[in-house]
Amino acid sequence: MRLFRYFSFALLVSGVAACSGSQSASESTGPVTGSVEASRAAAVDVPTLVGRNIDQVRRTLGPPRETRDQKIGLEPTADQMKSTHGEDWINTFERNGTTVVATFNARTRKVRDLVVVGTDEDELLRNANLSLTAPGYMVLPVANPKNNREIVGMRVVARK
Repeated sequence: MRLFRYFSFALLVSGVAACSGSQSASESTGPVTGSVEASRAAAVDVPTLVGRNIDQVRRTLGPPRETRDQKIGLEPTADQMKSTHGEDWINTFERNGTTVVATFNARTRKVRDLVVVGTDEDELLRNANLSLTAPGYMVLPVANPKNNREIVGMRVVARK
């Protein structure tokens, strides 16, 4: 009986120690720490833009390259809105040396996707603070139309 109590006590203590140890280990080396460090090094924190509307993206990234005076401008004209229904309109942003193209519906203001422009996949992922395994969005390569073995960017789409 005494041996059973000692064994039960030892088992309880080791269980508590194991729980405490694993908790502090995950807190100090978990993925959250890596994400915080990655966002500091990122030129554009694209995951924070996923799911936002174009007005929110503009507030975060600043004014787009397009202007009101261009044929394909900041917003569609009345004729363009009539012919396209405002779908698939783009705004191009430059932030800390990284180019981001947002495709959106001008009527609903909803951003369909964000494309980070470039040819080096690892650099694009790092500069945009993207993860290939993130639960909130998907990252898809954008192939070069002239050579499908090369990429011209990484497309980010919200998971539904």
